[in-house]
Amino acid sequence: MIFLTGVPGFLGTRLLRALAEAHPEQSFRLLVQPKFEERTRTLLADLDLAGRATVLPGDITAPDLGLGDRYDEVAGEITQAVHLAAVYDLSIPRDVGWQVNVEGTRHVLDLLAQSPNLERFGYVSSAYVSGNRTGTIYEDELVHDAGFKNFYEETKYHAEVLVQDRMHEVPTVIFRPSIVVGDSDTGETDKFDGPYFVLNALRKLPKFTLMTRVGSGTEPVNLVPVDFVIDAMVHLLGTEGHDGTVFHLTDPQPLTTQAIMGLFADLLDKHVAYVPVPPRVARTLMGTGVGRSLGIAPELIDYFDHHSHYDAANTRAVLEGTGIACPALPDYAPAMVEYARRHEARSSAMY
Repeated sequence: MIFLTGVPGFLGTRLLRALAEAHPEQSFRLLVQPKFEERTRTLLADLDLAGRATVLPGDITAPDLGLGDRYDEVAGEITQAVHLAAVYDLSIPRDVGWQVNVEGTRHVLDLLAQSPNLERFGYVSSAYVSGNRTGTIYEDELVHDAGFKNFYEETKYHAEVLVQDRMHEVPTVIFRPSIVVGDSDTGETDKFDGPYFVLNALRKLPKFTLMTRVGSGTEPVNLVPVDFVIDAMVHLLGTEGHDGTVFHLTDPQPLTTQAIMGLFADLLDKHVAYVPVPPRVARTLMGTGVGRSLGIAPELIDYFDHHSHYDAANTRAVLEGTGIACPALPDYAPAMVEYARRHEARSSAMY
């Protein structure tokens, strides 16, 4: 039995569907917040998985995950598990992030430590546990004192520290995706955040316009399409011999901030002159009425001018020859832009 958290979220739903296709013999137990129980049951019916998946109303912030009398039964059935559930908001208060991201992960680990049939646990971390570190960041690196841009990064960092500390008792692989965007073929997403803030802002501006450029514009921003992340995770989960390994799920050749903005502007038929603004000034500007009207979150500014590169040697080594690779952003950006345009009402509602 495969135990999953994070359904019916976008990544969790895609992962459930992919794992169900890859392992037609497996059943699933889905730990779901009670408020999402009905939505999850509808999803399972739509995916034709109602006969293979059991919904477990629960709460990762509770020591027993809200399972009550079912706790021991569930623990005994688990053969694989993936923990996706987390608060992904860059503006989360620290106490909320700590309770969900850190304590929630601790409680999942406690369950898995009592699962005698567990073969593999996949933990979904983030490339941004690197915080304020700069330069090349390797998969076998974690502990640092460089600080963090926000409480999301900090709490995901401490959660991964917990996971790595317990690898001796829970057979684990760790995934660190960068900024996840829509499907590279269809553009499909339900998370119109991150670079979609920039898309939305550009859509609101006149055809000939001025726009701020944060810092030099020469630093990379690492984006990955959701289908690459899911395909890589499913393959890596099913590959033997990698317990204890961390995998960066990142773009090996990310575009710079300026290149991304230029790419989106071209696809939206905008002619933009860029005004360079220091990051500190840009954060202040985005907190004003002008910034809010454009829809760019101040927290996002920190990712526009940060010098870091994520080495993915572990990931490349295992995925070599599989056909699973991160596509180049210029190849799938048209699908992103078109999907956002066709779902303008939904994407605008996110700001």
